Amino acid sequence: MYRFIPLAALLFAGAVLGQQVDVSGKDFLSGAGDAKLASIAQQAAAAGKSLEVTAPDYWQSKVAAKLHASAADVAIKSNNGFFENVLVKVVDAAPAKPVAASPDAQAVKATAEKVAAQKAAEEKAAQEKAVAEQAAAQRAAAQAAAAKAAADKAAAEKAAAEKAAADKAAAEKAAAEKAAAEKAAAEKAIADKRATARNTMLKNLNEGRPAEGDLQVGQLQTGDVVYVDGDLRGVVRRGSSRLQFYWLQGDLNLERIELSPNGEGRYKVLRAIDASAAPVLRTRSGGTFAAAIPASGSAARKSLQDQYADGRDIADTLKPADLRQGDTIYTGQGAALVVRRVGGQLARYWLDGPLDLGQIGLKNQGGNAYKVLSDTVR
Repeated sequence: MYRFIPLAALLFAGAVLGQQVDVSGKDFLSGAGDAKLASIAQQAAAAGKSLEVTAPDYWQSKVAAKLHASAADVAIKSNNGFFENVLVKVVDAAPAKPVAASPDAQAVKATAEKVAAQKAAEEKAAQEKAVAEQAAAQRAAAQAAAAKAAADKAAAEKAAAEKAAADKAAAEKAAAEKAAAEKAAAEKAIADKRATARNTMLKNLNEGRPAEGDLQVGQLQTGDVVYVDGDLRGVVRRGSSRLQFYWLQGDLNLERIELSPNGEGRYKVLRAIDASAAPVLRTRSGGTFAAAIPASGSAARKSLQDQYADGRDIADTLKPADLRQGDTIYTGQGAALVVRRVGGQLARYWLDGPLDLGQIGLKNQGGNAYKVLSDTVR
């Protein structure tokens, strides 16, 4: 049992120490000891006990005011102290009349409450302002970051677009330059080849002399010889004293029946060519002529009627299968007129349908006239 006495004594001593506070004069005047005074005043009020204050006489009212600020009904017993410090103890409630709160104490309490409320309001306002400023700063930072990111993205996209456009322009320019160079090279090669061919043709056919000039297809004459080298065509014509050389201009179908192949790249003109008439082309047996009935009043109809029908209008027609031995066929401008002797009279017809002018049953009598040799012409 005696071994627990020291522990109990320690607990009793701690309780005693917890029921009194000692505030230095410096802490009392500066307010640093107010928390201690408030705590012990509340402790005494909660326990239903009184407070015993030892302090200089000129501090008594201020001490009472500070204690009553935390516990308005706590009873206070004042002792005059000789040192400038404040000692407050919790004691049992005495029958002595408690010290009433003085006007100074009430004023101090009101002032303290006002100061505390103002301080709390200022702290709250400062906290709210700090929070608002921090939020504003965060928003501004976020906006700045977003603006910078957007600007960086726009700049990157613009740079990429400009680079792509520049690359495309450079590629197109390079391609155009390459195409132009290739075209120029091809044109030069063609021009060089053509110049070489012209010089060779002049050397071989005209003893190197310049040509007499140009001829059109309709100006070709019987006996002319057309020489062909690619798209280059020259004409050799026998003049009164010597051979003459011309360059042939215009489109000439080398398969026309007016031309007779006479060696590689060489064609002899059998008769003059009507450039305005539909061409009759050579086949294995000669050439197929697509005869059609000329329209009334057409130049082809009038020309053939004037030459081979004394200008009279021809109304009758026949098919190529209806041709007979002894008939004569005259061609011109896509039309063919047939002259047939019937007794002592001459009958005339328009040929309607295609006719092979090179078949065995027909014989060219020169120019555009063909004689029917058998009744089996088709």
